[in-house]
Amino acid sequence: MNKILTRKRLFDLFIMTFGVMLVALSYSFFLQPNNIVIGGVSGVGVIYQYLSGIDPALLMLITNLLLLIIGLIFLGRSFFLKSIYGSLMFPVFVKIFNIVFDYLPNSFQNQITNIDLFLIVVFSSIIMGIGLGIVVKRGGTTGGTEIPQNILFKYFHISFSVSLLILDGAVILTGFLVLKSLSLALYSIIFTFICGKIMDAVIFGSFNKRAVYIISEAAEEITDKLVVALDRGITSIKVIGEYSQKEKKMLVCVLSNREYYKLRTIVEKIDKTAFYFAVQASEVRGEGFTYEPIDD
Repeated sequence: MNKILTRKRLFDLFIMTFGVMLVALSYSFFLQPNNIVIGGVSGVGVIYQYLSGIDPALLMLITNLLLLIIGLIFLGRSFFLKSIYGSLMFPVFVKIFNIVFDYLPNSFQNQITNIDLFLIVVFSSIIMGIGLGIVVKRGGTTGGTEIPQNILFKYFHISFSVSLLILDGAVILTGFLVLKSLSLALYSIIFTFICGKIMDAVIFGSFNKRAVYIISEAAEEITDKLVVALDRGITSIKVIGEYSQKEKKMLVCVLSNREYYKLRTIVEKIDKTAFYFAVQASEVRGEGFTYEPIDD
């Protein structure tokens, strides 16, 4: 039990729960009251509530349970275990926040439903994007379209971007046909775009690193200075200059943006003619980044 409930896993579970709460908050307080149909199971919940008055939390719970069973059959136990917590907790938190919303004063409820839809879309997409980013970053999911996406990718080799466009597009189109509101459909598209950008920023934001490539005649001296000043590992690669046909050594170092400016100062101080360039690294994992360096 101690191996299962480690401090890190408990912390990840706590952070993931907070992320699921943000997603549910955005849905219950902004999207559902204004009949904004986004993609996935959340959008289906809005549609069914509009048509029949069915509790969207109950519908999402049933749908996610069915999708989890399908995922277990087609994607295996590992994916099932990864998905089960967020998939079940999301409709639970939606129900909790729906109850909270119902107990709010009517004046406050009216303010939410009467706010300009553009503001609703912007703020709800930011909140949901942050929440989804936190959940995905911790290795979880809130269920919904991710399960059929993975099935389509595994068995039909349809990329995630295409399957997301197909599945979410179908839900948004259905919402347009049911609600007969072009403005709501367009707002749904804007929501999906902003939410995706915010989600990516949360997932990859902490990996805001740069990979720097340096070619210099003073490669050894630069390496010695960088290792001491930045405490970062450096890799050397043998390269050949096509103009001179000379073999040279290219240094590769991954570091933070703040450390990059220190590196630039060091390199230019040692060799003003050094050739170097930096590229943005969207994700970096390993010693010194996702866990502490191991002392020899």
